[in-house]
Amino acid sequence: MNKIFYFWLHLIIVIFMWSSIFWLNWKIIFVLILFYYLQLIIFGDCILIKKQINTKKREITIYTQILEYFGLKPNRNFMVVLSDYIFPWIILFMTLFWQIWR
Repeated sequence: MNKIFYFWLHLIIVIFMWSSIFWLNWKIIFVLILFYYLQLIIFGDCILIKKQINTKKREITIYTQILEYFGLKPNRNFMVVLSDYIFPWIILFMTLFWQIWR
């Protein structure tokens, strides 16, 4: 499969995760986050990024790709930190707020 297919598949998964806040049970989201971390531990990177760009270490994210496409120059290391350590927990906490505390 070509790199464009993996990019669009990746983008659809990211949109799915960000929208899941409103319609998917928080326990399922938590399990999906654990699977995300499991792939990082096992493969050292996101599987779809590895299919798109043959990287040896974690250096680019889907968010970086999108920002660079629009001509922005984000700090790639910062984007990795956001993608790996900030965004998953923002999604989970927003879900908890939406489903439990609201």
